Amino acid sequence: MPKFTLTKTTQNPPKIQQSRIKREWMDNTYNKHAYQCLPMTYANVYGWELVLQQDVVVQWDGGNTVPTILSGSEYEGRQIAYGGIIGMVSFSTGWAFGTEVGYETWIGGSPNYLVDGASPLSAIIPSSWWPDEFQMNWAINKIGEPVTFEAGMPFMFFSMFDSSVHENTEFVVKNLWDNPELMDSRQKYSDVKMANNRDNPWTWTKGIRTGMDSDGNKIGPVFAGLPKLNEPNGD
Repeated sequence: MPKFTLTKTTQNPPKIQQSRIKREWMDNTYNKHAYQCLPMTYANVYGWELVLQQDVVVQWDGGNTVPTILSGSEYEGRQIAYGGIIGMVSFSTGWAFGTEVGYETWIGGSPNYLVDGASPLSAIIPSSWWPDEFQMNWAINKIGEPVTFEAGMPFMFFSMFDSSVHENTEFVVKNLWDNPELMDSRQKYSDVKMANNRDNPWTWTKGIRTGMDSDGNKIGPVFAGLPKLNEPNGD
């Protein structure tokens, strides 16, 4: 089992936990309909998030200027938000990330999490023992207006992956129309989905979850449920 080394660079760094499934915009869909989308909810929880310890409000006035931190730049006497890059705000994570050789760390915004006026940037940390903490950057999209990063939000997301999987991937390209049986099966499933949408609005057919086709034949594995990831518990 691969090990992920987390080194505190400050006494009270942001909490690290498994990324949450909940998203405000998903809560606001009709009957929370968005949560029925398995691939999206799976992405929401498939990694870890850093939790912002207090509100941080920034403003960018455009051009070749750096944002101003209007409030929340310091927490317990240390700097947690910086405006030192043109059009971007940087957050101190309080952690250094280290993986074993052959494993990399994907850094970015928490999947499907939206912040009004800002977009998270992504990065990959190569296999590393380097003890410096990572800075999480967000590009500010609004000009001349305050942008708020709320306390408790996931201001950074990370996951670990085996780099050899990508490097050794071989692609097989096929044509759906060369497989009449599969075409017929997919058309049947599409017809069932359309009928279900008509007769049972705002429900899902859930073929990915059940692994069944429209005739009840098993064509894939049953989805076992969203993963439960380990979380760091050191003092």
